[in-house]
Amino acid sequence: MSPSASSRRVRRGAASVEMALSMIALIPIFMYALFLDDLLRYSLDNQEAAVTTIWDFTTQDYTKGLKPGGGGGTGPQGGNSNVQHNARLTYCDHESGIDRPDVMSGSNYADCEDTDHHTALVAHVCWMNDDAQQVTCSSPDTGAAKLGGLADDYQDEFTNGGYIVCEARAVVENYLLPEEFLPEFSKEKLSKENWKKEGVAKVHDNAQAGIGGENGNAYFLKKQTMSILTDTWALTQDADISPSDSSGEMYDRMKSPYTNVSVYATMVSAQMDFRQKLTEDLLDGTMLYMFEDSPSDPYISIHPHLANMQTPANTVDQEGSTRYFNQEWRDWDQDKNQNTYKHGQRGDWYMGCKDAESC
Repeated sequence: MSPSASSRRVRRGAASVEMALSMIALIPIFMYALFLDDLLRYSLDNQEAAVTTIWDFTTQDYTKGLKPGGGGGTGPQGGNSNVQHNARLTYCDHESGIDRPDVMSGSNYADCEDTDHHTALVAHVCWMNDDAQQVTCSSPDTGAAKLGGLADDYQDEFTNGGYIVCEARAVVENYLLPEEFLPEFSKEKLSKENWKKEGVAKVHDNAQAGIGGENGNAYFLKKQTMSILTDTWALTQDADISPSDSSGEMYDRMKSPYTNVSVYATMVSAQMDFRQKLTEDLLDGTMLYMFEDSPSDPYISIHPHLANMQTPANTVDQEGSTRYFNQEWRDWDQDKNQNTYKHGQRGDWYMGCKDAESC
């Protein structure tokens, strides 16, 4: 055999050894890449559950407070509010990409009932662990951002919002990576326990048995937390009040600061003294009570401008029924409010004014 042929055979042998060694290294690298891809995706889903749920609290009716969560199906039954309950149903399968409620029967929720997300090839994510936490939102802390004084009294009486926190944390278990690789060369574990041997039927039992920490057998994602300070103080009833009315959401909200200011009692006392002196010799007090406008009670007038109404006005009973404008409908100069309405120029602008500086 010539020296050149011998050297070629040695080089081919060395190349084969290098290829074999490369494959030994590439296979675990590829498997780890798959696992880390799943781990990253589950981490983002876990973050989404906390971050997006909190924004649903901005649309709640804080005049009535938050409704407690109810039942529905055999999945998680909710918690402190309907917001949390609905979020838990959506994220039963840990992602919101396909939200599958049973809108026909309302008896179950496919995200919770179906087990298709239990068959993950690489890793399984789950809420069902004592150290995990399905998306959970706190009751509003009404003491946050208190303004003090009259504003606090108003808030305590009419609103129920405040500082709200939502949290979520999931556990992820390995169903692909071997715990050890080439144990004859290294005794170090390369991953947490592989649960595949337990089978898919025990996937929730496995999740509940997961333990975190350096020597644990499962991966626990970082707890995701999102908070918001929200309370719209918004009215939820149509405002339609005449001066003769003394009830309704808007009236009650106006009456509270009117009667709770420190000078109110002094004003009422002075008004009663004035009234008594006025009626001692000049007027019949009984008749005055029937028709007078007492400053001890607030008056408010507002009526929506409906299509079948010629003008936005209220009827006031004052020794007869008289209608009065309750807004700047006419000023008997240019009557801009009335004219913009009649000519259909109001559009999306307040009082039809496209340029606030010119109106």
